[in-house]
Amino acid sequence: MSLKKSLKPIRKKIVQNNNVFKTIRRVYTHLSELSNDEILNYYHVVSIKELHAHIEHIKTIILEKTENYKDELEAIDRCFCTDSHGNFKDLYFTQKETQQKINLLYKEQRIKLKLYPCPYDCGWHLTKE
Repeated sequence: MSLKKSLKPIRKKIVQNNNVFKTIRRVYTHLSELSNDEILNYYHVVSIKELHAHIEHIKTIILEKTENYKDELEAIDRCFCTDSHGNFKDLYFTQKETQQKINLLYKEQRIKLKLYPCPYDCGWHLTKE
């Protein structure tokens, strides 16, 4: 096995971890100026592994809709929707904003997309038709 091939999974994991921070900064603009460590601190975790566990916990809370899930969701940033590659989806807060993005992408790249509501009631996402 070549060194390049053996390092591929490590590189992929690093890219995925960086994408988590990039997405959090993009989706939650109030966190956009924070460093990676400050984002971990914001979510009260000390490692990227714990951040992933926190994200999964949020998804579980929402899916189970436990008795006090609405109270818990009020206190946390809650949209961590991912695409088929495990990357976070862009979140749009209004239908109008989402439709403008659809029109722009079609005009610039001829990509046909449609909008759908975030399953966690956070806004809107795009999907291919």
